Amino acid sequence: MVWSPKGEVEFLSSPFSDSAEWARPSTLIGRLPIRITKPDARPPTNHESPHLCSPLEVSRFSTAKRYEEHLAGRWLVGELLKHWGIEIAGLEIIRDENRAPSLSWRAEPDFAKSLPSISIGHSEGWAIAALSEANYHVGIDAEPGSREISSSAFVMMASGNELQYLNDYPESAISIWTAKEAVQKALHLGMHLNPRKVSTKWPNPIADFAVIIPIGKNKIQLETWQYDDLRISLAFAAKADY
Repeated sequence: MVWSPKGEVEFLSSPFSDSAEWARPSTLIGRLPIRITKPDARPPTNHESPHLCSPLEVSRFSTAKRYEEHLAGRWLVGELLKHWGIEIAGLEIIRDENRAPSLSWRAEPDFAKSLPSISIGHSEGWAIAALSEANYHVGIDAEPGSREISSSAFVMMASGNELQYLNDYPESAISIWTAKEAVQKALHLGMHLNPRKVSTKWPNPIADFAVIIPIGKNKIQLETWQYDDLRISLAFAAKADY
């Protein structure tokens, strides 16, 4: 029996998608509910993993929660790829040395089709994913907008004026955190990039916000906005900048 998701894919759009003042790559974003499991539940053993899942990686999961998160994220990417116009049967998702995901052909590459960049996240019952034009890396992150971050963690994610901003407006912490994570993902560095190095001048309130953040020789395009219960952040890094 092949694994199937709990619900349907919901396609999302950024409020900056059609902005004439904000040149950005073409993007496709979606979210998918994650099946709820008991905290101590083990992964099922009678399910065949869907396309884009590595059986070896899936076999290493020790909890049903992690199993469902992983498969929901891969399924979601597959559905986004179908809408992008790419057949997923010949594809796989691989990871680099920082565990950043990307698409690859399983066997004979189809050089007529450029593979989009991908990013995947999981938060509080949702898998979220983004595709972007092949000449950009994309990073996406989402968290419940109501989630609070302890003020004791602020010094680990910010410094200087940004740290002062967080101390003055702690309700903005989750927006800033998702933005930093999206940038870390877009650069394929994850936590190898100190979040304190991802900094800008934040408005108050942050609301829907787009900005260019320079990091080394890279200029990261960042968008962050609220959608229903989620604070979503999306970042792009041009591959030519690497």
